[in-house]
Amino acid sequence: MRLPPVAVVGATYTASERGLAADVLAARALGLAPLPVCTSIVVASGGRVTDVTDVPVDTVRAQLEHLDGAGPIHGVKIGILGGPKTAASVLDWAASQSVPVVLDLVASGPSGETVLEARGIDAVADRLGAATLVTVSKADAELVTNGQIESLDDAQVAAQRLHNRGAAAVVIRCGSLPYRFYDAADDPGSETKRPFFADLYYDGEDFALFEAPLLDVHPDGASSAFALAALSGLVDDAPIEEALQRAKRVATEAVRHAAEVDGHGPRLAVGARSDS
Repeated sequence: MRLPPVAVVGATYTASERGLAADVLAARALGLAPLPVCTSIVVASGGRVTDVTDVPVDTVRAQLEHLDGAGPIHGVKIGILGGPKTAASVLDWAASQSVPVVLDLVASGPSGETVLEARGIDAVADRLGAATLVTVSKADAELVTNGQIESLDDAQVAAQRLHNRGAAAVVIRCGSLPYRFYDAADDPGSETKRPFFADLYYDGEDFALFEAPLLDVHPDGASSAFALAALSGLVDDAPIEEALQRAKRVATEAVRHAAEVDGHGPRLAVGARSDS
């Protein structure tokens, strides 16, 4: 059986399963054939980052040209984009592809490193329409929308702002917020964090909330698992909310079944089956 090839665009990380390494592993586990394009090199280990070097934009463009010459692709997943010229080039290329595109908008890395400067954020924000689906962490949504997200009400506003900037559909990975009520009259006023990890979806008309138990383990690559699982669903022509339900299940089970690797912390188990 031939696996559907998908482009995975992002950064390579030293000594960890982040960025492109996570994308490749997740794509393989989900039955996709990943074709990587590198935009940046992050020199890091053990949560310590010593250097972030962007790949020259001409080299990124050359990679995309080779990718075009290699044959048709079935989807695109985009992560770290590097500088503003690279961001513009990759997203303009993605807009020309007649396939599902999932943009995981990343401005700050998991160890606190800055991977997208202000001009890069502007370049991405101007091209959100290149993606079928935009996913973004709460912290990066705050950077892009210039607003704090302290509740799901705030997340709603941020999602609407991203949609107004051109995102056809957006998911904000909210984590555990104090309350889930959209109507202030229903807010119990509790500041206690809920034991759920919430993802808020908005398509310009409707909101949907995807929740899963908040797990006390934090392996690298969970956002890659979520984005690639969503892309896999879209490649299979699933409706977007169905693709997101699958992505939430895949990412949650991958975290739940993460395995400890001696000296390297937990590793995702993408493809793990739920016991229920």
